Amino acid sequence: MITELLKETHLDTYLSYFRTEKKKFLLIRCIYGLILFCFFALGILFIKEYLWLMSLPIIFYIGYKIPYLNLILNKKKSDLINSYLFPQFLGSFLALLSSSGNVYQTLVEAAEYTDDPLRSELNNLIEKIEQGNNRDDYLAFADYIGTSEAYMIMDMIYQFSEYGVQKEAIQELENYIHTLQENKVDELIQQKMIQMDKYGYMPIFISLFLTLGFAAVIFFYFFQDITKAINIL
Repeated sequence: MITELLKETHLDTYLSYFRTEKKKFLLIRCIYGLILFCFFALGILFIKEYLWLMSLPIIFYIGYKIPYLNLILNKKKSDLINSYLFPQFLGSFLALLSSSGNVYQTLVEAAEYTDDPLRSELNNLIEKIEQGNNRDDYLAFADYIGTSEAYMIMDMIYQFSEYGVQKEAIQELENYIHTLQENKVDELIQQKMIQMDKYGYMPIFISLFLTLGFAAVIFFYFFQDITKAINIL
């Protein structure tokens, strides 16, 4: 993350993902830098350690980098949420497709059962489809999800919209979705187990700390008595 924070190689990608204008983002960065700059400058003047004024450019640079760090963290959070929302959306889509048989209508109905932030992007896809059914729009939605499975599945959905829904293709899509859901469940279980392991270590560390602390108090208590006895002799 440190290398990415310094080089900012994905700045344009993040700004496009969050639909943020570059000029607006630059203004926010300057505001953060100036706020941090002024805060530390006043603190240095208050304590009268004027040599620390030389560090103010570094302080401004740190404040300038904070909005980009927020972009990285928000992108990771959004990717994590969408990785779990996407299989749920596909389950709703598949269930509704069998009844309607129309991809556009199914997407509209599935959006009602989809949570944000994925719902917003799904509604954006629906609006683009209303203007014209374009494969690039489906792949752009897959790019928002950011997984290889998403590209393959959204391409299949586009094929349904163009050439109709076929029983064999539906079965293939159902298998993909089922596998994707199983993988996410396994991933969630693994994360929960890791968290449980971390929480399990905490009581051990606390008990060890208390034991060592108690031992240290007893040692110093008797050590003082021994020292006094030696001094008397």
